[in-house]
Amino acid sequence: MIVLMNKLRTHMRWVMLIIVLAFLLSTFLMYDSGSSRRGSRNADGQLEDYVVAEINGTRLMRSVLERSVAQYVEQAGLRSLTSVDMPGIYQATLSQYALEQQMAREVRDSGITVSDAEAEQAMKDYADQMFPTREAFYQSLEQSGIKRDEYRKNIAQQMATQRWVESNIGEIAVSEDEAVAFYDSMKSFFRRPAGFMVNIATFASKDEAVKARAALLDGELWLDAVSGDAVDKAKVKDVTGEPIFIADSAFDSYLTPMSSDKVGAVSQIFEIMSDDFSVGVKTERVEETVSSYDEVSADMRSILQQQKGRDAVNALSQGLLSRAKIVILDDSLFPPQEQEVLPVTEVVSETKISEDK
Repeated sequence: MIVLMNKLRTHMRWVMLIIVLAFLLSTFLMYDSGSSRRGSRNADGQLEDYVVAEINGTRLMRSVLERSVAQYVEQAGLRSLTSVDMPGIYQATLSQYALEQQMAREVRDSGITVSDAEAEQAMKDYADQMFPTREAFYQSLEQSGIKRDEYRKNIAQQMATQRWVESNIGEIAVSEDEAVAFYDSMKSFFRRPAGFMVNIATFASKDEAVKARAALLDGELWLDAVSGDAVDKAKVKDVTGEPIFIADSAFDSYLTPMSSDKVGAVSQIFEIMSDDFSVGVKTERVEETVSSYDEVSADMRSILQQQKGRDAVNALSQGLLSRAKIVILDDSLFPPQEQEVLPVTEVVSETKISEDK
């Protein structure tokens, strides 16, 4: 259900997104050289629609390609595109579209279905999780021009696709030997360097820092000295409630004034940033440690399962795309080149693209 909820969040982001195509359309027009196969402009100077490719016998129109490219660019977070970038983006979008078409076909052929009741419950679960009330969710659909029945149908399609993917991937298992080997290769990431547990208080004026330091030297407890009656609370900028770990390397940089302090000693007043006046106390020495395998084995298995899952999904995507019958009708848009196939979990269409058959 967590996976489903994550996909539904993505779905809402897409169906409620307004895509601005002005830049993309101007880029598309750069590829028009007057060929009738590439389309011609109408009286308003706009590029007329035409078929650019066929996927499994379904015609992909230029207008549909433009909308799909806009979604791809937005989803991938691409910025500052130029005409040099467009052939690769066209090809990636075509691959994504073909992958969606082939996946939809194989899901239908598998006979996997989701009942209206299941889809309705999933929609309610999503509404309960992401909106203050279900009524607010339904209102958001209405404001976005989305009919409730259409939304439920789309959820059912997504759930069926998810089940199909899971049935084709199967259980992802991680052996003990794999987990141990992975831990050994990643051990440096579980090293905590030597350092100190430290309390630090920062003030907006040097006078308040001096007051706090004097209170600490008089034996006041940490919080009483740095944020109690001994100082002007309005001048207190930041205080550690509990000691924090700071590695030895920090005392060679921004905490140099505390480098020679012994544990328990009150530091001199020092500035970490301009006009920030700080005082600190080392409370405990901490030696270097490395987390044992037993401490992080669950994390190791989780990471490995995710990696194996991504590999399995990518392999499934490659197989889907290899089975899709793609016929290019405008090779100026899709120059021959090897393209990366997007994972199934990223390319399942969250906004149904209209098909012109």
